[in-house]
Amino acid sequence: MYVSTITALAVLAASASAKQCINTTVPVNLTARQAVFNLDVPQTNLEATDFILNMTQQGRNFTDLVLTGYNTTTGTYNISTQFCMPSNDNSTSPTVQVLTHGIGFDKTYWDLSFNNYNYSYVNVATDQYKYCTLSFDRLGIGNSSHGEPLNEIQSFIEIAATVQLTQMLRNGTFPGVNHTFSKAVHVGHSFGSAQTYALANMYPNTTDGIVLTGFSMNGSFVSPFVAGGNFQQANQNEPLRFSNITGLQAQNVLSMYAEPLVSYISPIDLSALPTPQALPNGYLITSNIEGNKLQFFKPHYYDPAILELAERTKQPVTEGELLTLASLPMMNNFAGPVMLISGDADLPYCGSNCLATGGVAESIPAMVKMNFPNVATSNFSAVIQPNSGHGINLHYNATGAYDVINTFLNSKGLMSS
Repeated sequence: MYVSTITALAVLAASASAKQCINTTVPVNLTARQAVFNLDVPQTNLEATDFILNMTQQGRNFTDLVLTGYNTTTGTYNISTQFCMPSNDNSTSPTVQVLTHGIGFDKTYWDLSFNNYNYSYVNVATDQYKYCTLSFDRLGIGNSSHGEPLNEIQSFIEIAATVQLTQMLRNGTFPGVNHTFSKAVHVGHSFGSAQTYALANMYPNTTDGIVLTGFSMNGSFVSPFVAGGNFQQANQNEPLRFSNITGLQAQNVLSMYAEPLVSYISPIDLSALPTPQALPNGYLITSNIEGNKLQFFKPHYYDPAILELAERTKQPVTEGELLTLASLPMMNNFAGPVMLISGDADLPYCGSNCLATGGVAESIPAMVKMNFPNVATSNFSAVIQPNSGHGINLHYNATGAYDVINTFLNSKGLMSS
């Protein structure tokens, strides 16, 4: 269909879905204007707490306090991607959705394997609505390149990466995908939505429409969200995933000092664990499952097992990302279709109640219309997903939100044709 003959031999078809996907590591040459912060990278968990306390103190902008100027970051980075397409589609002009995940997740947020892929956004977009999708690990996450956590891995170099990937799709140079896409839309979650918002403003010709999930322009509640994660050093919180201690080394220690006890309680084999990422200090992660629940879930409206999955697969965030999280223009130049959709109990962007506006608007996300002066009222939509927290994709009714998103895109003429 859209996959080159050589790549077709490596196509991965999810067992629970008819979609076809290829996983590719894509090198990109990036240049971005980045902030320079005069700040010591925390070396302990207690110092990480000090950083979070500074970030969340009301009445001051800690980012501005530690900002000393700007520099240009240039380099070649690897981006871990998954490109998916519907298996049965005769479109001659397919549309691709570029999906950007938020903090705490990697690209699998969009294609959750949980419960036989019943929570997969990609499944709905490809096989029900016939879109192609590109999801990817943001810089610093998963199998994409990692870097220095303060002055390198920040929001704007990640936006530059998304632009490069989109341009490859548009001009037919994306590895393994034998097609040029004349229509591309961008869908984000949380921090990924903030980046999508900024991308549409900085590069309005790069996207034909945007969907911002788990997002508003009200930052009043980001601080309790961040504080509630009780962030720790990722390499200390989960050393077998994020430090330089391999599973085999840990297995040897167990064998030397605790084998009789461990074998008696529950035999453990750590030798087959993946190679850890060896992240430096300054990559932070939520401390425990309680923090994960507070940040992303609405009580009683999710499967407890998916919370456990989110905790097992949680991903870090860098200091630089947290410091540049809110670096967004108040007025956005984009003039195309815009949708916002947030869970009714979204914590960081609604204070856990998206309908509490004091009567000045239908919802907090609906107020974002004023930030898009060039978008016609008919091209703007704000939807509140019932019985959902910040992580919409993790709740029982996730597929209802997926239908709303793709129906909106279709209604604006952005469907594959």
